[in-house]
Amino acid sequence: MNNIYRGDQISKKGFINQLCKLKDHIEKDLLLDPLMPEVVIEAVHILANEIDQQEVVQQLIEQGISKRAAEEFVKMTVNNLQKNALIKKIQTELGENPFIWDRISEGIEEKYHPLGVIMHIGAGNTLGLSAYSVIEGLLTGNINILKLPENERGLSVQLLMRLIEIEPRLKPYIYVIDVSSKDQGVIFQLIEIADAVVVWGSDEAIQGIRQLVPPSLPIIEWGHRLSFAYFTQNQNLQKDLHGLAKDICLTDQLYCSSPQCVFYETNNPKELDEFATKLAEQVEDVGTTYPVGMRPMDIQASITWTHELIKMEEILNEKKLITNEKKQFSIMVDYHTELKASPLYRNIWVMPIKRKELLSLLRVGKGYMQTVGLSCKKEEFKELATIFYRAGINRITDCGNMSNTYIGEPHDGVYALQKYVRKVNNRRSGL
Repeated sequence: MNNIYRGDQISKKGFINQLCKLKDHIEKDLLLDPLMPEVVIEAVHILANEIDQQEVVQQLIEQGISKRAAEEFVKMTVNNLQKNALIKKIQTELGENPFIWDRISEGIEEKYHPLGVIMHIGAGNTLGLSAYSVIEGLLTGNINILKLPENERGLSVQLLMRLIEIEPRLKPYIYVIDVSSKDQGVIFQLIEIADAVVVWGSDEAIQGIRQLVPPSLPIIEWGHRLSFAYFTQNQNLQKDLHGLAKDICLTDQLYCSSPQCVFYETNNPKELDEFATKLAEQVEDVGTTYPVGMRPMDIQASITWTHELIKMEEILNEKKLITNEKKQFSIMVDYHTELKASPLYRNIWVMPIKRKELLSLLRVGKGYMQTVGLSCKKEEFKELATIFYRAGINRITDCGNMSNTYIGEPHDGVYALQKYVRKVNNRRSGL
């Protein structure tokens, strides 16, 4: 039963039958003593140290993720749930003692306050992401209603139920329902109770929720993002190609921060081919350290179809395909420059670029871009960084570090916790 109602697992039908009482329950719970971050942090810390990492790794492998990539992901996730990491996250995003009244000036005090009730629309592309979204809601003192994504496989419910067992005070703050996105009647009833809606997923998922949410209700969107690498001719080319190959193979390009295309500053097709060949050599070499996992059948079909189209255009000298005998990866050369997504799973576009056209090219993807892995001369960095930031890029990293994060790092250019709170103040004499 992938449904939780006030700390108890129930059936979907049982949850829906409780909808008539949910509003009253939540309005009473909103008047409870504030849920302080320390309570949540301690419970999450215990949970993180209990997680069977090998079991989660195996679940990821079954979804088509390579063993090394799965191990890295689980390790990073568990580290981010440790007590010191959570404390730093709150202090970085909200400051010291964010939920304690702070005297601003004579007669005026302020503090952060939870939004109240947050409805989370989970995404199924990352295992356990829905549970993490709820944890962020708990850290900010909110009551959380989670609509599970399809194919979630029950991990988020397992984690959240264990969190409740560790800390029973969290019972009134966690609701989970496993209902289809097509059941708009139920979803609309839940939205009516919420003070904000958090949406993870595709443009289609976000657009669907926008149609249900009234204008007065904030929508917090965590949509899909596109990242890429950018190379100029420089002395670190070989080292950075190796780093880029690691960015490709370690994650199988499944993260928003993973590169889907590479731009190389040249207008010479022969130079572009040589660059692509060098990248292919590095991807094949790095692939021995990070072996390819099993790809879902529909994904493999999409990759094969893309490759066949490239072969047809190769006859016209418009594209070129570089791969190995086992077709474990591909470098897809396109002599026409375009910001575009790849089929993922170690298949990456390589295209030429002229710097004077860079800003215009990137502006086409405004709102979607996240990370760029940059390889350039030291004296070129400032100019290129200015273009990237003004075009909408949030992160610039060395190649080899595109998917590495640090504690307290903004998510898509913003602090997530700041979106889950509001600043309240009062003015009265005698303060």
